Amino acid sequence: MTTRKQPADPRLEKLKARLAEIPERPGVYLHRNIEGEVIYVGKARSLRSRVSSYVVGKGARDGKTMSLILEIDSIDFVVTNNELEAILLENNLIKQYQPRFNILLRDNKSYPYLKVTMSEDYPRVVFTRRVFRGKGDLYFGPFFAGTARRMLELISDHFRLRTCDLEIVEGRSAVPRPCLYYDMHQCPGPCVAGLTNREEYRLIVDDVVLFLGGRSRELLQRLKDRMYAAAEEERFEVARYFRDLIRTVEATQSEQQVSSASDADADVWGLWEEGGDIAVAVFVMRDGNLVDRKEIFWEKVPGFEAASFLAEVVQRFYEDNLFIPGEVIVPVEIDESELVAEWLTSKRGRRVALRVPKKGRAVDLLGLATRNARLSHGSRFRKSQETRLESAAARLATLLGIEGEIRRIESFDISNTQGTDSVAGMVVYDSGRLDKKQYRLFNIKSVEGADDFRSIAEAVERRYHRLISEERPLPDLILIDGGRGQLNAARAALQKLDAGSVPIAGLAKREEEIYLPDADEPLRLERRDPALQLLQQIRDETHRFAITSHRKKRSRRTLTSELDTLEGVGEKRKRTLIEHFGSVSAVRQASVHDLSKVLGPRVGKGVWNQLHENET
Repeated sequence: MTTRKQPADPRLEKLKARLAEIPERPGVYLHRNIEGEVIYVGKARSLRSRVSSYVVGKGARDGKTMSLILEIDSIDFVVTNNELEAILLENNLIKQYQPRFNILLRDNKSYPYLKVTMSEDYPRVVFTRRVFRGKGDLYFGPFFAGTARRMLELISDHFRLRTCDLEIVEGRSAVPRPCLYYDMHQCPGPCVAGLTNREEYRLIVDDVVLFLGGRSRELLQRLKDRMYAAAEEERFEVARYFRDLIRTVEATQSEQQVSSASDADADVWGLWEEGGDIAVAVFVMRDGNLVDRKEIFWEKVPGFEAASFLAEVVQRFYEDNLFIPGEVIVPVEIDESELVAEWLTSKRGRRVALRVPKKGRAVDLLGLATRNARLSHGSRFRKSQETRLESAAARLATLLGIEGEIRRIESFDISNTQGTDSVAGMVVYDSGRLDKKQYRLFNIKSVEGADDFRSIAEAVERRYHRLISEERPLPDLILIDGGRGQLNAARAALQKLDAGSVPIAGLAKREEEIYLPDADEPLRLERRDPALQLLQQIRDETHRFAITSHRKKRSRRTLTSELDTLEGVGEKRKRTLIEHFGSVSAVRQASVHDLSKVLGPRVGKGVWNQLHENET
């Protein structure tokens, strides 16, 4: 009996012929499908050996590799001088073609940066998603969008760096008088000649650069030296400014709860995979402190192997990242780790260590990053947000000894500026979510000056007096932003209303301790305890709501007083200007056409003339 010979596969024969043309040299290869689309880019120490594994290689292969092999219709290659050139070219080609069989870092493209515009005479800090090298500007990040905006807000509030986009030239006024930010002591007024100079302003810029770079200790020493010098010269208002700024930096530094044993810069990678779904958590350590955390996710990655996966991800991550630390800590030995470390070193310009720690503090940090990756994996792939919050609320009820479920939490926080425009914000957590429709704002009426205890008491009394009088249900838990003093003030207000049986707790920000009315010592939970995280989420949202409302009230009052002097502008027109332009600076910068659209041609032109009557 004769055996029938199988016909040759034309595609395979074509690939074998192409293989004979590929040299035994370092380089990059590109697999294309029948439509000519690049579906995979890889690098190799020996191009022929690596490519032949796809064409004539035998043995076990994962599903991803088999799917790739079945789609390869043609192979291109580029020879390089060495492996380092190959890895550089591979990254560029992956960025260009976005092949679907490569591990892509799509999430990282949306991360924003904070840019310090050093190319300007009087630099600013701006939010940006694009990086342009060569202009002398400094970039910090990438951050999460929320983190970047909080940092930008903190810098604007405390460091007095200008926020406008005026083109300012040394010794020449850009405008006839400074804007409201100067009067609010949030800008030194470089737009008006004589108010400051480049040397004084550059000190502020240097402070901001140190702050964004995580160099808190160096920054604190600089600020203390200038505070003591101002005090010795009896410039006490300046000394008080530096004192407050020092407190802000120290408070920000204390929020970084994780620190390393050394002062080195490092990125610590945590990885968790289940069923092809992958979560990566990167801890960004700068000057020994945790300054940021990044999370990246992939769904249904076939043929997962940690060593090869991380090798690709690390390359994608640092390809567009301007800030490469001196040490990259990973949970497993990655493929071609020496080559990747050499590539990182070439990008940084100084040595980069890529290692798997075996002992010491780095092992603890790696374990923490891995636990975060596991928790993030569970949040992203297994549980909905509401389910997790409800589970945390059940645990919280057990910890606080509350019978039954915690379905509703009402949280209070006070915000003011040196005792003025004081408000209390109330946020409502209801059935697994924060319900913004139920948020309430209380303008503090009975308290003069900065007295958080009496302000909390007023807000609590007003809130629950109304609920009781209207026979509406009380919450399952009242949360107060603060420690023992704020808690006792709120509790006294409840007892005054005969509502002292409502569970109440205080959450102190510095140590994240939970204060309870009848407990001598505060309750301390692990940082990753879901019950504590639930309280933190509610407390942080309350703080955000209170301070945002306070700022709106303060700016509305300031803007209204500025507009009081304008002839022909009454209460109704002031409200219209406030709602349309939002700030006195915007009203001043509005054209006659813009003002006429809001107020009408005659009044709009009259307002514009009054605002600009002193200008030549």
